[in-house]
Amino acid sequence: MKPTYEELETEVRHLKELLKQALEKIAKLETQLKRNSKNSSKPPSTDQKSNTADAAGKKPPRESRAGKARAPFPLDKIDRHVHCTRETCPHCDSSKIQLTGQPSEILQQAELPEIRAIITEYQLQKYRCEECSKNSTASLPQGVPDSAFGPKLMGLLATLTGVLHVAKREAIQLIKDLYSVDMGVGSVPNVEERVSAALDPIYDRIHKFVVGHKFCTHFDETGWRDKGKRHFVWLAACQHAAVYRIDRHRSTAAFQRLIGRAAWEAPAVTDRYAVYNDCKDHQFCLAHLIREFKAYGEREGPDKTIGLSLEQELRQSCKIHRKYREGKIPLAQRNRRVGVRKRRVEYWLDDGLANGSDALAKICGTLLEDFEKLWTFTKILGMEPTNNIAERDLRKLVIWRRKSYGTRSDRGKKFVERVTTVAQTIRKQGGNVLRFLQQAIECFYSQALPPLISEAMGF
Repeated sequence: MKPTYEELETEVRHLKELLKQALEKIAKLETQLKRNSKNSSKPPSTDQKSNTADAAGKKPPRESRAGKARAPFPLDKIDRHVHCTRETCPHCDSSKIQLTGQPSEILQQAELPEIRAIITEYQLQKYRCEECSKNSTASLPQGVPDSAFGPKLMGLLATLTGVLHVAKREAIQLIKDLYSVDMGVGSVPNVEERVSAALDPIYDRIHKFVVGHKFCTHFDETGWRDKGKRHFVWLAACQHAAVYRIDRHRSTAAFQRLIGRAAWEAPAVTDRYAVYNDCKDHQFCLAHLIREFKAYGEREGPDKTIGLSLEQELRQSCKIHRKYREGKIPLAQRNRRVGVRKRRVEYWLDDGLANGSDALAKICGTLLEDFEKLWTFTKILGMEPTNNIAERDLRKLVIWRRKSYGTRSDRGKKFVERVTTVAQTIRKQGGNVLRFLQQAIECFYSQALPPLISEAMGF
């Protein structure tokens, strides 16, 4: 029996729907294959690097290159002067030569001293009381830790493992090569636990500063592993400091635990993750959107034109703001030029909502609802249109995560939070991380007030 016209029409509609779903799935898979750090949030380290093509006619690099003139050391930094003299003329071997004035050439050479660890033996005398017949032992001098390693050695080890992310065994080997001090692998977490305790009050001060000031704050989060389970590193950063917190969850409650209250009321720059939606004076990261629209621009059909246009307009907005930040254009000119881009972005978002694919239409509709959050940076002085500050501050932990696969204990997690917060804040202030850690440990065992990273900022 032949099928009726209605049955054939139903089957055709069904096949068309299946074809549409298949084409959408193929496009989605092709998009995933093309994903890289330039069109998504994937880190650059995951990109597949192609071989560099040999440039035609390009000269090979020289074996040696002339060095650039470096600034000379000041006189108070010079430890030794060596006067280089000559006895005979290099041309005729005559000994009748005389000085003609100041040296024609000066070479300042930096060299490392021969160093070794200072080994101190503390002999704790034992006593017996004649009245109560009980025994007692003398105490260590104030400021001396009850450990086989002193504060400076602890600070160096914490810098190697927690700041420079050197593997524990390699850090032990380096200390042995430099100072001839043998350390066991089990000593490393013990030292890190002591350093965490020394950095506790400094971490609290930085945290209070970051979540308590009224500066523009950047928030972000990334994955982490602790005890074999998925965790997340939460970051709150500004131009002056950064604070990290490892949490089991990636939720609104976790964000509230980071900021220490229910809502964030100061200006904030974030990605479009929903937990940040209630932030006051909220700026969406335009860099995330540029990468996202670049991915749509690599498709075929209407998505390509709309995606490329939105990418270009947002990219130009960031370039205009960068010129303003560098002092090349005044504020009024920045606002005027960004205003032109703002109108064009709104036009292309409307076009994407009407004519784009389902995925593009969805993101365009969402951005149109929160359209002003794309341009908050034009209303608040000092605010950036991108979340690059937070992404740069998270970069260190992303690299550490790939090398160490996370942490395996509460004390390890605490060490990561403390040492990364302190080190990144010191870097923002232009300080010396190693010296500060050593000073903090010395103050901890001397029961003195912990040092300040910045007296002006109060942390």
